[in-house]
Amino acid sequence: MRYRLWLPLGLLTLATTFAWMGRAVADTYDTKIIGDSSTLTVDVVPLSAEVRLNGVRIGIAHDLIGRSIPLTPGKHVMEIGAPGYLPATVDVSATVDWATRVWVQLIPDRR
Repeated sequence: MRYRLWLPLGLLTLATTFAWMGRAVADTYDTKIIGDSSTLTVDVVPLSAEVRLNGVRIGIAHDLIGRSIPLTPGKHVMEIGAPGYLPATVDVSATVDWATRVWVQLIPDRR
């Protein structure tokens, strides 16, 4: 008699555990990031350097000091160049609701 009660109780516990686990897994895959953004702050020396983000000119280093640039989350490529200096390329990874700061000091071209 005692075992007749344990079997349904055990099956019920097992079923609710699997149902809970199935729901938890489904929630993680349904989550989507829509409309969120990140910011990028750029500090470059020399101040006359031109800064490009994903091939698009965003300004001169002097104009970008202390300015936050809105950015979509993901991977981006920043190119920096100035006359008399070796160009630099930086991979920028922007995270949702996070501020990214990049410091670059260009190396003088001695050739």
